[in-house]
Amino acid sequence: MHSKLSRRKPLAGAVAALAVVTALASCGTGVSSDANSADKTTGGGVAAQRAGEQLEALYGSGTYQEPASDGPKGQKGYDVALVIAGVQTPTGTKVAEAAQEATKVLGWGLSIYDGQYNPSEYQEGIRQAIVQDVDAIWLYSIDCPLVQTALDEAKKASIPVFSHESADCSDVDPKSESYFERTLPFAEGDFSDWGQGLGEAQAIWLLAKRGDEANIIEVSVPELVVTKAVSVGFNAKMKELCPKCEVTTVEVQTADFGPPLQEKIATALLRNPDANGLALSYDDLATAGGSAAVMEAARNDSLLVVAGTNFAPTMDLIRDDKGLDAGFVYDENYAAWAAVDMINRYFAGAENSPIGGPGLAVVDADHGLAPEGKDWTTNIDFRTAYKNNWGVS
Repeated sequence: MHSKLSRRKPLAGAVAALAVVTALASCGTGVSSDANSADKTTGGGVAAQRAGEQLEALYGSGTYQEPASDGPKGQKGYDVALVIAGVQTPTGTKVAEAAQEATKVLGWGLSIYDGQYNPSEYQEGIRQAIVQDVDAIWLYSIDCPLVQTALDEAKKASIPVFSHESADCSDVDPKSESYFERTLPFAEGDFSDWGQGLGEAQAIWLLAKRGDEANIIEVSVPELVVTKAVSVGFNAKMKELCPKCEVTTVEVQTADFGPPLQEKIATALLRNPDANGLALSYDDLATAGGSAAVMEAARNDSLLVVAGTNFAPTMDLIRDDKGLDAGFVYDENYAAWAAVDMINRYFAGAENSPIGGPGLAVVDADHGLAPEGKDWTTNIDFRTAYKNNWGVS
């Protein structure tokens, strides 16, 4: 067990206050229709048949698994620092809220550092955690190569680092050193396997609807390992099920979120007038400009748009037919609780969970939308399962 685990210092300061800015896509001025995703479906052929068979398994609970039925009791008195890539989007905000909820159950001290989608701020968050002398650093959506210098400092300070939707340096370059003590497992396998599964799900949905006629614009965010994996999975599945289908890839950055992102997608739509599908790597690309670009280009009737759709704003875009039709769903609450369980197991000297509980599923206008105004959540009662394992109520 790590040498710091016997220390029980109270963390200086309470949980950092979060300035949350939820980026919601405007409806724009483009032509809308009352048609849902099924009404806009026009494809067929072998690709549609093969994709349709695979799609059925992704509806409902999809690949989600129950948490392990046993595990160590909750370890008390620890201080943890969560460094998040950014809380300016619904994804980061949800992770912060779920982390507060789960760590409070265990009585841990928690500091949250907002990286503001800036690698220099990521490193500053890690360094603040080192100064605070925490028992563990938890990274969310921050890949190791972006913060390797600060991670070297954490290693020298003997503070273990845990990853949640973050790639280790050795994941990016097998010759590189590994910096993460443990990494959150998924139902699909490791972090890269899960990311590829997200992209595959998007391709399956689009091909089930468009079939052999699919002509897709894929919007990729290559700066992140997971979104690279989404792109790999998407293109591999497209090639597998419809090798003759056309895919045009547009690369963007997280710094583009907002008007620049909307402009880049609008330009791609203008340059590809025959495209009948649009794949956005995840939720935030829809709410931070993608769906608005579709509406303003008056392409809502001719395009099927797929992204990630966990949160109420994206669910509402699908429900109201406002530039989004479907997407993979991922319960950030479940993943955050699973990450806390991973860290608790380490504190207890136990092995990582033998199964990967969090996975993915697919929703569209006719399958699995959350109630109006609500985020999508899995029907697995993971909170009770973890509390039972931890021996808390």
